[in-house]
Amino acid sequence: MANEPAKSERINWKGADLRGVNLAGVNLEGADLRASDLRGTNFTGTNLRYADLRGASVQGANFQNASLYGARMQGVEAAQADFRGADLRLANLGGAYLEGAMMPPPDLGSWPSEIAKVNRQKPAGQEQGQSSGNEKLNGRDGGHSL
Repeated sequence: MANEPAKSERINWKGADLRGVNLAGVNLEGADLRASDLRGTNFTGTNLRYADLRGASVQGANFQNASLYGARMQGVEAAQADFRGADLRLANLGGAYLEGAMMPPPDLGSWPSEIAKVNRQKPAGQEQGQSSGNEKLNGRDGGHSL
């Protein structure tokens, strides 16, 4: 990932005990928080882009409006965590425990299945607002009759 911060620039709080700490609005882009105890921590509006939270305990943590874009969150214990308004694009939550977590609603407009559905509704080769020659011949072009 070309946009990730260099490893030497990353905050290394691996295994840290940050229970209940207020980190609202802090820039933690690319931080190493693996196996950290982050229960009840306030991450409201925090930049956690590309952060590594694998194996962290984030039960009851507040991630409202935080950026978790591209975050590695495999195996996090996130019961009762609040992710409302968070940017979870490209975040990896594989094996995460999310019971009772409050998640943002999905953005269905950008899912590949929704894009395919829209593309299937338009006849091939036609742009919106254009009508085919057959419609004009059959008097269905929506214009006025002469």
